[in-house]
Amino acid sequence: DVVFIGVPYSSMQQIGQDYAGALKGKIVLDAGNPNVRRDGPVAEAAVAKGAGMATAEHLPGARIVRAFNQLNFKVFLSEAHRAGDKVAVPLAGDDKEALTVASRLVTDAGFEPLVVGPLSAGKSFDSSQPIFLKAMTARELRAALKLP
Repeated sequence: DVVFIGVPYSSMQQIGQDYAGALKGKIVLDAGNPNVRRDGPVAEAAVAKGAGMATAEHLPGARIVRAFNQLNFKVFLSEAHRAGDKVAVPLAGDDKEALTVASRLVTDAGFEPLVVGPLSAGKSFDSSQPIFLKAMTARELRAALKLP
C-alpha cells in the first residue's frame, strides 16, 4: 500500500509511463531529488515547480508525500533512534491519511516527522534549498523553515 521511490529524477517520467496505473491510489513516498546536471530538462521543470508537484504530474492519482529526500542516506544510517532529540524528517503532502502513514513510518525509522504543509510546501526542503542535507531537530527545522 506504500511505495518508496528514491531514483534519479530522470527516471520519474518512465516510472509514470510504466506504473501509473499500479500506483494510482497508493501512497508514494517521493525521495527523489532532481539534479539538472544529471537529469536534464525533466529536472529543470521539477526544480521550478517543486519536485513533489512534478512527481504528482508524473504519477497521476498517486497519493504523493514528499519524504526522506532532505538528508543523505548516511544520516539515516547513523542517526536512527538516537538518544535525545531525534533528527527531523520534513514531510509535505495533500492527503491527510497519506501524511499520517508517512509520519508513522518516519517515527518507526527512528526520526521525528515534521509535516511542513501541502505538497507544494515540499519545495521548501527540495535539494535546491539552503536546508538541504542539514540534519536538524524538529525545533531547529521549524525555525529554519519559519514554521509555527
